[in-house]
Amino acid sequence: MNDFEICYMLDFRKLPKNNIKCRRIYFGHETCEKRLPAFDEVQELLEISEKYRLELTFVTPFLTERCFEKVLLFMEQIHTAIHRTMEIVTSDWGLIHWMSVNKIGTPVAGRFITGQQLDFRLADAENKLSETMINHLSSCTLLKNKTLDMLHSLGVNRFELSNVFQTMTLSADHNISCSLHVPYVPLTIFRTCPENLDFNSIKKACNCNHNRQKWLHKPSDNAIFCFDNALYYFHSDFEPNLKLNRQIDRIIFHDLMYQA
Repeated sequence: MNDFEICYMLDFRKLPKNNIKCRRIYFGHETCEKRLPAFDEVQELLEISEKYRLELTFVTPFLTERCFEKVLLFMEQIHTAIHRTMEIVTSDWGLIHWMSVNKIGTPVAGRFITGQQLDFRLADAENKLSETMINHLSSCTLLKNKTLDMLHSLGVNRFELSNVFQTMTLSADHNISCSLHVPYVPLTIFRTCPENLDFNSIKKACNCNHNRQKWLHKPSDNAIFCFDNALYYFHSDFEPNLKLNRQIDRIIFHDLMYQA
């Protein structure tokens, strides 16, 4: 594990006070724009990162026009405060383009746009499919040569991936860096959160507080988890993906059991 950059995805409202053993903290929210922080809410996080010499990565979901402006202001304030370039993981194409034009932040392609096949039933189907179909289901649609050329021109050289059940096979020819998120794999994002809040509404606050619900998908006996406004399945065995894909050089742990 020493060859990999170990990171934690932390709630900036519930930060550990000591014993932080990682190189980088991910913060923000990857599915709900209403849970993104304002600059005055991350002062403690900035102090912790300075104290323990931790790098920071800000995470955003797809953004409405209203929240897009909020995120731009936040990024400019962070850029001024820390006096160094911070990574911005986003699944919003408009934000990637803005960063490329304005040279603020290092853009990273979020795992909701890398194009992985996320159905948890695919692992059970691998023995029934052709080699061509298995290769397709194990690849990422975004990681194609022409697409990569376009993304590299925008300054995107890192891609976030989920630890899907079917083993990934990234092309050995691609000169990219990849991050692997463990152990929750996203299935879908809701337009409304569990509190029935429409994300396009003008309501400022999000009422959900990391609501967690668990269901069992009876045909497959797989557990499905609802966190805030998204569904995930659990897959903690990431060693096969690390062994087969040299481009993965970073692991981000989401579950509380992995946090410092």
